[in-house]
Amino acid sequence: MKPTPPRQADQLLEWFCAPHLLEEVQGDLYERFVRDVEVGGVRRANRRYWINVLRFIRPFALKRQPSQYSSPLLHPVMLRNYLKIAFRNLTKHKVSTLINLFGLTLGVTACLVIYLITNYELSYDTTHPNRDRIYRVVGEAQYGAAGEKHPVGFVPSPVPLAMRTEVAGLETVAAFHNIESDVLIPNGKEKPTRFESRRRTGGTADIIVAEPQYFDIFTYQWLAGNPKTAMQEPFKVVLSERKARTYFGDIPLTSILGREVIYQDSVHVSVSGIVKDGAQPTDFTFTDFISFPTIRASQLKREINLDQWNDIWSASQAFVKLPAGTTPAQLATSFRQFSIRHFQGEMKFIPALQPLSDLHFNADYDDNYSRKAHLPTLYGLMGVAAFILLIAAINFINLATAQSMQRAKEIGVRKVLGSSRKSLILQFLSETVLLTCVAVIIALLIVKPILTGLTSLTPTGLSVNLLNPKTLLFLVAVLVSTSLLAGLYPSVLLSSYVPALTLKGQNALKGGQKGYLRKGLIVFQFTVSLAFIIGTLMVGRQLSFMRHKDLGFSTDAIIEVNTLRDDKSLVLAERIKKLADVDRVTMQWFPPMGQSYMVTKLKYRGRKEIEMDVSAKVGDENFIPLYQLRLLAGRNYRKSDSLREMVINTTYAKALGFKKPADAINQLIDFQGKQVPIVGVVADFHEQSFHEKISPAFIGYMPRQAKNIGVRLATKGRHMEEVKATLARIEQEWNAVYPDNKFSYSFLDDSIARLYEKEQKTAQLVNTATAIAILISCMGLFGLATFTAEQRTKEIGVRKILGASVASIVGLLSKDFLTLILIALVIASPMAWWATDKWLMDFAYKVSIDWWVFALAGLLAIVIALLTVGFQSIKAALTNPVKSLRSE
Repeated sequence: MKPTPPRQADQLLEWFCAPHLLEEVQGDLYERFVRDVEVGGVRRANRRYWINVLRFIRPFALKRQPSQYSSPLLHPVMLRNYLKIAFRNLTKHKVSTLINLFGLTLGVTACLVIYLITNYELSYDTTHPNRDRIYRVVGEAQYGAAGEKHPVGFVPSPVPLAMRTEVAGLETVAAFHNIESDVLIPNGKEKPTRFESRRRTGGTADIIVAEPQYFDIFTYQWLAGNPKTAMQEPFKVVLSERKARTYFGDIPLTSILGREVIYQDSVHVSVSGIVKDGAQPTDFTFTDFISFPTIRASQLKREINLDQWNDIWSASQAFVKLPAGTTPAQLATSFRQFSIRHFQGEMKFIPALQPLSDLHFNADYDDNYSRKAHLPTLYGLMGVAAFILLIAAINFINLATAQSMQRAKEIGVRKVLGSSRKSLILQFLSETVLLTCVAVIIALLIVKPILTGLTSLTPTGLSVNLLNPKTLLFLVAVLVSTSLLAGLYPSVLLSSYVPALTLKGQNALKGGQKGYLRKGLIVFQFTVSLAFIIGTLMVGRQLSFMRHKDLGFSTDAIIEVNTLRDDKSLVLAERIKKLADVDRVTMQWFPPMGQSYMVTKLKYRGRKEIEMDVSAKVGDENFIPLYQLRLLAGRNYRKSDSLREMVINTTYAKALGFKKPADAINQLIDFQGKQVPIVGVVADFHEQSFHEKISPAFIGYMPRQAKNIGVRLATKGRHMEEVKATLARIEQEWNAVYPDNKFSYSFLDDSIARLYEKEQKTAQLVNTATAIAILISCMGLFGLATFTAEQRTKEIGVRKILGASVASIVGLLSKDFLTLILIALVIASPMAWWATDKWLMDFAYKVSIDWWVFALAGLLAIVIALLTVGFQSIKAALTNPVKSLRSE
């Protein structure tokens, strides 16, 4: 083994020797130690090593007190000096400062806006105690042996009660049912005050019929009433504080207890409790909690059948709280056995558990009260924010390194006068921090107006609280990360310059540092910008395709009037038919396409029995002519008082095995045990968004369901004022039939447009991100072109004297940038193709990804770059060479 010096002697040397001498002294002593070992042996070498170490205990070699000799880099005086010099340098280079400030402000603002949106969405229902133990009961449903299995976010009504007694390992089980109802508040001898259902006013779900255990799973603060007894008896209701004030005004809450509330015109309940409104944001927006025993004791049992195992409705919900330490996987076997015991018929249902944290994001488990956020979109937004901030930081790096030669002599002088590299790094970082602080302050000032202008893109209920600790922590993180990201590399690079070279006016950069990083960063900037441009073009093409594709029916001048679904709707329809400017009226359930639809089981007994899920379109004999559905065979069904005939679409005819539409005429379909003949076949039409394929459908008249009204206005040759007058007359007829209810209507075009609300938001977000990315990139490109032209002023002067044209000089200054953009296009194209292909996979009907989209994106980027660089290039090319060569 090779001998080593005594460790104690080394430790003594390291303890007293000045750091700037230690390496050199220790190296010399090691060399002498090796020589002494060869000459006199290890023992003698160790002794001489100790003697040599002790000889270095001299004043020049001792460590100095930092406060006495070293430069206090973080002393307040030094920090003030750093900021003062930083301010002077920033104001001296106004163009680069403004470009950097503009880019950083855009980047920080985009990050702040996206943070507020994503933080709001990710905060849904995070305030419930033990939320990690709360699950919704969902499941997988199947109708018939040949039917498809599909996930459902609701359960058959008897399931919660049965699970409570049969499935071990559940701490608490609670069921509730959504209902939609106008609310009447008695007002003595006067007419009751009516509060209309959310179906007519919009808004969130507010009325549920809930078991008492609901308040054991979800914690509410009780302001009045007894939590243990408030929901035990029938005809009781618990109200939220806000709803209690809405119904009864500003009176003491205890005075509201016992007051009467009427639902569905005949369900009279009394207030038994008042709770504080739930913490926001939440999907549990309920404010009226009717006691569960009210179902069997009132007419609600007609709507909510608690004994029906073989059907399932989205209003039927169940939640469970698991004991600590229990996981859903441990209950899987019990759920399968539960399914085998109770679902032996046509309908199969296997229960499962969905975490509460998943409810706001998982669209597979649908319901009629929660608003679904798209989690991949939120992650995409975070990525967009990061890229935009990164592009702004790249601008800073590029401009700082481009200006490096202008500051080389300053750095040389500072080093000669004694500045350390650390102090220079802190000086340059202080400029970045100062600029970033200004950007953060501007972002704070403009974020509220921006969110106000982006209400169509932001979730309802989003509020801005800039003093929130989480928001402040995020801003500090953005400030620190941006300052380091943008300023660290330029600071290290500039502080590394050798004074001997810079003071002679020589380039202090090594060959590998001469612009290669800057070019790489430009390529990265335009790669991101081109990806956004391609995404914008593809999203725009898909939206245009969805707007202009033939839907299979007419949407022109058709309005939907949703009634109270009573017999008065027939009276209203007859009155509307008599109006002169109304072309046609139909009694319907829903229009052919929209957010609402119904699926039922139909059975055909031909050569073989075929049973499948079929979409039902319900309307009277005017339904098909009003929407101008194209009959391919047979005729329209005739006026009747029940479902006696039906018309099917082409997809259903093919599913039944008919090669031609005419072959389906007069065939019998089993609907709920009744044989109904097919009298016509219509061409396929879309009934859901373009995300879904056209499915089998039938059209028929069922009076109990067809209570809404579709109206085609006679608009040909009429002005908008005349159309408004027609709508006013329809409103008059409404007021005559429903004097206590507000009139509302919607154009069918608008209802269909709402199906693509998410895609419209995606388009707006991509467009905004593209504009910001291009703007920041172009500002950086403009700054670089300015400094490039300044650096090559003398070269341009010489070229002009030698006969170079303006066009050739512009080409000389522009070609490098255009080459970088072409490289960026090559890199961005496959990434953008992959991203757009993944996005389009969600559509059943979509556009193709064509090559010209990428070519157009590249052309747009080149044009934008030429416009950006061209101004400075032409300005430099037109400069008089006498001025640029005057000093030579």
